[in-house]
Amino acid sequence: MSDHKVTVDQLPNGKWACFLHVEGQEEPINLGREFKNDEQAENWLNVSESVTAIEMMLRKYKK
Repeated sequence: MSDHKVTVDQLPNGKWACFLHVEGQEEPINLGREFKNDEQAENWLNVSESVTAIEMMLRKYKK
């Protein structure tokens, strides 16, 4: 079973971003890209760039 999940949430500035939720971390981790709408953000999760970003953050935050 996975110890992380990714969600798409709206930012205070009205844009959308993808957030990585890692077990043991209180705050979700912004994956560093902002989008005009939630559909664009969700589509980004299907490209290799997002996979790389997720893997990098998991390495950074997992102890």
